[in-house]
Amino acid sequence: MAARASSRDHVATTELYVGEWHIEPSRRVFVNRNLKMRNIHMVGFDMDYTLAGYDKHSLERLAYDATRDKLVQERAYPPAILALRYIPDFVIRGLVVDKGRGNLLKIDQYNYVTRAYHGTRLIPSAERKAMYRNSRIKLAGDKYVSIDTLFGLPEATLFCQLVDHFDLTEKVPYKDNARLYDDVRECIDRAHADDTIKREICRDPGRFVVRDPQLPATLAAFRAQGKKLFLLTNSEPYYTQIVMHYLLHDAGASQDWRDYFDLVVVSAQKPGFYANDRPFERLDDDELAAAGMRPGPVPVFRGGGARHLQELGGHGGDEVLYVGDHTFGDILRAKRSPGWRTAMLVEELKSEIEVDRALAGEYQAVDRMLSRRSQIVLEAGRLRRRMQQLAHRRVAGEGILAPADLTHLQQQELADALRIQALEAEVEAVTKAIKERRRTLDGRFNPYWGKLFKCGEINSRFGQQVRAFACLYTSAVSNFVAYPESMYFRSSREIMPHEMGLETS
Repeated sequence: MAARASSRDHVATTELYVGEWHIEPSRRVFVNRNLKMRNIHMVGFDMDYTLAGYDKHSLERLAYDATRDKLVQERAYPPAILALRYIPDFVIRGLVVDKGRGNLLKIDQYNYVTRAYHGTRLIPSAERKAMYRNSRIKLAGDKYVSIDTLFGLPEATLFCQLVDHFDLTEKVPYKDNARLYDDVRECIDRAHADDTIKREICRDPGRFVVRDPQLPATLAAFRAQGKKLFLLTNSEPYYTQIVMHYLLHDAGASQDWRDYFDLVVVSAQKPGFYANDRPFERLDDDELAAAGMRPGPVPVFRGGGARHLQELGGHGGDEVLYVGDHTFGDILRAKRSPGWRTAMLVEELKSEIEVDRALAGEYQAVDRMLSRRSQIVLEAGRLRRRMQQLAHRRVAGEGILAPADLTHLQQQELADALRIQALEAEVEAVTKAIKERRRTLDGRFNPYWGKLFKCGEINSRFGQQVRAFACLYTSAVSNFVAYPESMYFRSSREIMPHEMGLETS
């Protein structure tokens, strides 16, 4: 829906919808599949990393430290690992863990590995290609693990550091790498389950939870448009109360946070929620009180399934828009099972767009270098064909053409050969410069992995998932408040390679 301003996408710039021109690009709602908001009668929201933003590094460091400590306390890992410290930004969403090899992989939309680390060591290109060239990554089974949510970043970081530790420090593996990852996974699950992590968040929500000052107005606007709202979260009642109270009531709203919703579902057990047929359990007054919630008309349910939620809300299928952050646990399952429309929250999108726009001039310079390289290659090809023709005329003319004419043909061949040699050297130099410039530009996004949504010029696996699974995607729930209630979110026309340039020719 937003205009494609970069020539790198080979898409003609289209007119922005009326009213969108004034919205910062990083705050826009982007469209993969057309969606008319007037056809949406019920809007649902996940809580964590959707309504509730988190201070990424504070929360990740908390989860990392808790998991590392449990490995020592509960799994008898050597105390030396307590010296390990969290590396912010080493892992990004959408990566894949190769458990057996101890590798972390970035994969493109065709499931080919484009960058890889063993532990925290970048695997050289030749070694990576030898390791993964002959097979696409098949994520079925337990050999690979996909990092689909922001909650997965600290566990993958710790795993990679432990691979380093036992490879380099201890000289021999402590355990096999697959078992090592499973231990990390189990310990971080325990840290969540036994409230090691949530206890700290509840003690000081302001240290970890990030308020969006426009969130109350956004939810109120949806309600004013006549849409029913529901909260659907896997979090327990007490934790939901603390986080949502901090986000809405403590943010200065004049009403209780539950008054923004028509119903609330906690401990939902997603993704199973979307397909199962369990009945809801409504929390009674005592259970509400135990969770810190007041009795009131807005019901709070535990568990249940999508069918029952639709019956309670009076709407289902494509009349429901669900907003979440998990590609599989929220977006794909909500789309497939109850057939809801989906909007994916990708908080990293904001900074990615801002960096992309800041580097627009440098990307244009790369485009010019690519164009120059293409021109050189075409020119060299033309000269090679002419050399072939000259050689054919010279051989065919031996004994027929005058010696001076044969000499002239030989001189032309030599001149073309020298010119081709110079052009090949220029191609090599331009190619090297392009690689260096791209490497530098990639590092401006993430120093380890580059762009979240791209592998070079094509979509990353994560980018393709967002493209395929989500009807809409954006960086924050409050971005919707800038759009009218009757907004028709329309996707850009898809252009095949043979159509490129036709609109401007």
